[in-house]
This record gives sequence, C-alpha cells and structure tokens, in this order.
Amino acid sequence: MSLNRYATKRDLNERPIVDALRAVGATVVQLDKPVDLLVGFRKETYLLEVKQPKGRLTPDQEEFYLGWQGGVLYTVRSVEQALACIGATASSRVTDNRDQWEKGPHGVEIGPRRPATEDRRS
Repeated sequence: MSLNRYATKRDLNERPIVDALRAVGATVVQLDKPVDLLVGFRKETYLLEVKQPKGRLTPDQEEFYLGWQGGVLYTVRSVEQALACIGATASSRVTDNRDQWEKGPHGVEIGPRRPATEDRRS
C-alpha cells in the first residue's frame, strides 16, 4: 500500500460551500474519493461532488456515478446549489439545543429529551 505524498487539490469553491453547509447545521466530511463531500442534514445523507463552474467529472467519477446504486449524487458548483441539494437556504438558522438531548449508550446524544411526565398516582 502506498501513501499519497501530495495533498489532494481542492476546488476553490469548495471551502465556501463547506462553510455554508456547516452554517446551516449540516455535518460535512471532506473526502478524496469517490466524491468530495459527505453531508448529513436533518437525518439524511448526501453525496456532493464540487466542481468549478466549467469543471467536468473525471473518467473515474463518471464510472462511479454510473455504477452507484445508492441515493442521488449531486454535482454542485455554488453555495446556492449545495444548499438547495440538502433542502436548506442561506437564511436557515442553526439552533443548538443539545443541552436538551437525551444521552444514549456510551454517552451518545440520541435526540431531544422527552418532557418529564408527572406521576399521577394518588
């Protein structure tokens, strides 16, 4: 197994797209292959390939797109396109209410805490 000695070249528009996705509350993981971004938003997963306005898919990317049996793959060229793919807008606000979340096994947050119910036994 050989190690890549060179950093992967990122598209110039990728950083603003990643920043915008994170600003609306999405989880973003930057990948090298098979796509640029793995995005989680509102319990959905999205695969995004970032390209410059006139950029094209490489032959390997085309092959991956043709063989992919999962959900939709998106090619995005702007912040607006990326936000539209996940159903968000630039004006979406992030509210951090994790202090109200329940803890599951191993301390993992599993969702909003259920309201406490009163004991009505008399």
